[in-house]
Amino acid sequence: MEKAKNSSIWTEAGYDLFAEEGIEGIQVERLARILNLNKSGFYHYFGDLDGYCDELIRLHERKAASYMSDLIGIRAIDPDYLNLLVNYKTEIMFHLQLIRSKDNQLFYKTAEKLDQQEETLLGDLWADYLGIQGNPSLAMRYFSIVRDVLYARLSFKNLNYSFLHSLIVEAKAIMQQMTDAKELKASESVF
Repeated sequence: MEKAKNSSIWTEAGYDLFAEEGIEGIQVERLARILNLNKSGFYHYFGDLDGYCDELIRLHERKAASYMSDLIGIRAIDPDYLNLLVNYKTEIMFHLQLIRSKDNQLFYKTAEKLDQQEETLLGDLWADYLGIQGNPSLAMRYFSIVRDVLYARLSFKNLNYSFLHSLIVEAKAIMQQMTDAKELKASESVF
């Protein structure tokens, strides 16, 4: 029990650091200095940086399970989903760093798996929000694009309701413009 408690000190600190800076921010000496601990403890608990990263991924999966559980309870994209993202700011930023680490298969595959779980849970709500309930496949393909735009623009400083709200309002408006253009073209072809 004591070993788990002591190792969690290292992983929690590393989790926050990874969320801020990605894998480049994870340095054993730096973590030891931040925690005011001897770096030999790091090697005792994790063996090496790969073992430590495995533990960070396990921690992220546990935090993501809590996020997914809360995601099940939301009733609307705006404001429920947006507020959930803000409430899980560190977890979202950690996840973003996983996405940005495309050269690390463990990180990238973990992010892909969790993104797929989120898509499954959000499908109907997102389609409802966009007003395309009859086409959930299109809604989720578009969600992937919007999420990629979010990941490209996201930072700790702007992960707030206002920023998220403006992004999805813009995404919804674009979908509406495409729908309107398609309907206009269809009506013009009738004449």
